[in-house]
Amino acid sequence: MSYHNTSNNTSNNTAQRTVNAQGQVAPPGYHYMPDGTLMLDSEMVLGDEILITDFDLDLSNLPATGEPRRFSIHGSKGAEFILEIKDNTTGYYYNFVTNVFQVNLSRLEEQISSNSYDGVITFPAVTGDDDQYDVYLYAKPGTRHVTYREVRFGDGSLDINNSTGSNSLMMQKVIYQYAAITLTLSGYTISAAVPGTNGAATISTNVGKSKDKTAFSLTWTAAVDAAYRVLKQPVAYDVLAFVQPVVGENPIDLPGENIYPTATAAFTGDDVNGAITSGAVVRMDNTDLSAVIKIGDKITSPVTTDTVNGARDASAVAVTMDSAVATKMAVGDQVTGNAALDAGVFTVASLDSTNVFSISSAVAIADGVTLTFSSKINRSLTTVTVVETSGTATDFTMSQAIQFRDNQPLTFTPRMNYSWPINKFADILKEGMIVLAGGAGTADTSIGAYEDTVTLFASTKQEQVIIKNTLPALGTLAKKPTVVKGLVTVQEGQVVFDKQQPLALAGTTLKVGGYGESEILRIYGWEVKFTDLAIALTAPTTTTTEATSAHATIAVADREGIINTVSTVSGIGINPALADPTLTTGGGLDGAGDWVMSAVQTLESGITLTVGNTGRIATVTGNIEIVKAGTASQTLRFDMGKLLSTSAP
Repeated sequence: MSYHNTSNNTSNNTAQRTVNAQGQVAPPGYHYMPDGTLMLDSEMVLGDEILITDFDLDLSNLPATGEPRRFSIHGSKGAEFILEIKDNTTGYYYNFVTNVFQVNLSRLEEQISSNSYDGVITFPAVTGDDDQYDVYLYAKPGTRHVTYREVRFGDGSLDINNSTGSNSLMMQKVIYQYAAITLTLSGYTISAAVPGTNGAATISTNVGKSKDKTAFSLTWTAAVDAAYRVLKQPVAYDVLAFVQPVVGENPIDLPGENIYPTATAAFTGDDVNGAITSGAVVRMDNTDLSAVIKIGDKITSPVTTDTVNGARDASAVAVTMDSAVATKMAVGDQVTGNAALDAGVFTVASLDSTNVFSISSAVAIADGVTLTFSSKINRSLTTVTVVETSGTATDFTMSQAIQFRDNQPLTFTPRMNYSWPINKFADILKEGMIVLAGGAGTADTSIGAYEDTVTLFASTKQEQVIIKNTLPALGTLAKKPTVVKGLVTVQEGQVVFDKQQPLALAGTTLKVGGYGESEILRIYGWEVKFTDLAIALTAPTTTTTEATSAHATIAVADREGIINTVSTVSGIGINPALADPTLTTGGGLDGAGDWVMSAVQTLESGITLTVGNTGRIATVTGNIEIVKAGTASQTLRFDMGKLLSTSAP
């Protein structure tokens, strides 16, 4: 192998000019060259100083197959250097003579005879796992690198490839090599809208590389008792890309947000079964609480009223009522009803006898005053912590101990929040992305900014909406990203949904995505182009099992692949004047049996019939060009719910 130096002799003693011919002053640390360009003062060769000014080597990811890469070391005439390339996985060194990696230390020791030194490094194919090559460029004594300019990643770690120069004799760079990665093309159904068995297609390529237009074919197969009809032909915007962040355990309350917006619909038997005088476990009349309440639900209860029977002065605490107190109140209930009671917090201290209770502090109450009793749960947030305590279907546990009267009705209101923490992908998600249905989340959800508003003069010409608080759709919660090999692998943060989500969302894995080539690039880092997309059904065939004379009911060997009123039938003996009659009965069935056609037929036994318009197997075909592959294997999913239906229009 040979190396050579290029010649372009220039003076190293050009005086620094801080003002150009147009009278413009150079920024601090810069000067003008004779041709009018700006140059760093630190890169100016002064006197006999000998510099390495630049190291030109493609530091992008290597393909799995390996490749040769040219390099150029720029600097002063006579600059001496040592170049060392080390395989980080094997510990081997590159031999610049044999062009292979070897166990023993090997280096290139040379000098620049003009203004650059040029050569080639041949990187081999990766074997097994990903690889890494560490590149060291040493300035020999008497030579130095240009002044060090540091660049760091978002997590604060050093970006050695984009940093320039060195404050020592050594300058380090790194090149990563990845094993081949795979792009999978697949069918997909959202919330099982169009269920099917997937037959995917795969394409192998290299990280960051391109691949010419490649034909592909994938299948989507219905169950034996189901069938598809085609809704439309596919386009690139039918292809879905999504990431899967995990939702944190604790939602984030936003300013002005009502996190308990709607109570659970009343359910049969929602009364307390037996007075609760101690502890936090409550037994209800309902036979299966798991079906009607959830952990985190806020608990409230309607107020009750009763009339005082006999005046009492400010020195007594016992109060006599018209009705039995055990049916109206429980210890801890707040008592209101006159100015003195309403001005403070007075509670039920004890139930003394049938119609008598004691109040927590002495207060005067006139005869005939109507008192209101409100449970402690109405003034102190209390939530469900356990549903079906100790496995008992009628029991639940509260977040605090509160006393209830027997038969006291309770109302349960689920907690709902717009904003939640996520464990990663806060750098990839954006406003408008869809959250795929299913799981514990609210249906038809997308990512959206939050606004807390109030409407003035509603339904009038003066109606005005005032925005009190706002929050963007995404945030990082001031958390730094995790960067591996120069790439952000984890970015924790906060996401805001356009609909409030139940507490059950905590800890779940979401699927958040978007459609089309632009979203594939943004979400996965794969730049692809689809062409010639199409979808077609494999036409089912069967045979008649008996002769039919002028009858609409036809006995066949197999009935699969049929949708009633959509499927048509053709074959020898089918009346051509009837233009392929439709099947009105027999859809959704498998095996031998009868079809009922829209017109009478006369057919022989053993005749082959072909079904039109429907089928069990849908095949998507097309071409894909990989303009630039991403950094990891990915799956691109055709949303089959946009393309197919399992029912008649």
